[in-house]
Amino acid sequence: MKTIMYILISVFAFGIISNGFTNQANAETKVLIQSTGNHISSASISQSAKIISARLTDFSSGKFEVTAIPEKNQIQVTLADNQDLKVIENLLVQRGAIAFYATYNHERLSELLKGDNQLFSLLKSNDPDHSIATVGCTAITEVEKVNSYLKTVTLNQKCKFAWSQSSGDTDVCLYALRLEGERGALLTGSDIETVKFNQDKASGTYELGIEFKKPAHKLWADATMRNINNAIAIVLDNKVIYAPVLKSIIEGGKCSITGDFTKSQVQYLAALCNNGELPVSFEVVK
Repeated sequence: MKTIMYILISVFAFGIISNGFTNQANAETKVLIQSTGNHISSASISQSAKIISARLTDFSSGKFEVTAIPEKNQIQVTLADNQDLKVIENLLVQRGAIAFYATYNHERLSELLKGDNQLFSLLKSNDPDHSIATVGCTAITEVEKVNSYLKTVTLNQKCKFAWSQSSGDTDVCLYALRLEGERGALLTGSDIETVKFNQDKASGTYELGIEFKKPAHKLWADATMRNINNAIAIVLDNKVIYAPVLKSIIEGGKCSITGDFTKSQVQYLAALCNNGELPVSFEVVK
């Protein structure tokens, strides 16, 4: 499992929260977030405030206050201690939808596209042997052109596409995710029982342990058995953060993630996974 999941944290930590861990908030800093959807219920705002409060409790020992403002579809967070403001803001608005998908390789996707090579022509391949899961890669400025083409593609609900997480000026890569009937993903965040982290005393490195709920143990074992030598993509808020190729069946409902990351980074992921997905989307307005 360590081989399979090793890079997940590095990609997640530096792709999703790399903009943080530097700017420190002054005492009594207020952050206001606004829902971005229409017809948001008061219950959804209150539920979001509870999730955000639980995330902050898990992430930091610093003092804070979360206040729901349902009539304005807003939530205000008051930070009483010096904390990393950028990371806190990310934690407040990150939707937190986590899912695991099997992927289509180049050959299987070509079959689904019935020989139409236009998609492949819009992308450049960093893998001439097609041994990895990416359909292809392109500059961020070219993503909309590819997305416009994807809107014209009909794959009978067998596949959906997702881009890799953007990181600076580097190219982003496209993945073809296999849909598993009505369930869609192989597993989702709702199948996770708990996420914990600890530090190896000898090396000083941090390890993140994921334990799935019992009903998901067999689902995960079966999924990994069916996808040996195929890639399974780990997707966070519709962005692929890693797509390792499976080499063996994973049983027991547990997996550990190791990598070169800090305590704050593993705390961030644990706080996100342990407290569920926000029911609505938010953006920072103040």
